[in-house]
Amino acid sequence: MQNVILPIRVILSFAALAICWLVSTIAFALHIGDDRALVAFFIWSVPFFAVGWILAGIPIIAMGVRILKIPKLLLGVAGAVAGLLVMLLPVLVMWVISPGDVNFTNLTKTKWTWSDGDVLFVFAAGIGASATILYSWLLSRAIDRTTSNPNTN
Repeated sequence: MQNVILPIRVILSFAALAICWLVSTIAFALHIGDDRALVAFFIWSVPFFAVGWILAGIPIIAMGVRILKIPKLLLGVAGAVAGLLVMLLPVLVMWVISPGDVNFTNLTKTKWTWSDGDVLFVFAAGIGASATILYSWLLSRAIDRTTSNPNTN
């Protein structure tokens, strides 16, 4: 299996991230049913996606083409865990800054509804899983293009 150079892997990771960001923004705005939600998600989701790229994107880029050997289901689970960690990061930071003031019982509700903020954890897990699987797919397409091009050495 041919290795893809680092700048191409970085571009592909940003492409996967941008696609998931755009789709999730549209999905969020359609769910809320307000144009202002679209603008708000565009603005407020950028730091979360940046942290997600740092936590999951950089290690995946560093893996190179070895990521293609990982089963897609396992890759999706790893991306979902990264998405959950990104959403839990503000809670964990508050827990470290002011121990004893953060109540974790709200995070373990058994009944989730769309009116609760807890569903954002599920939303983040779906975005993380989708982004990692999409990156894997884009990387495999880039390898196919480089191997089918007769001008590459």
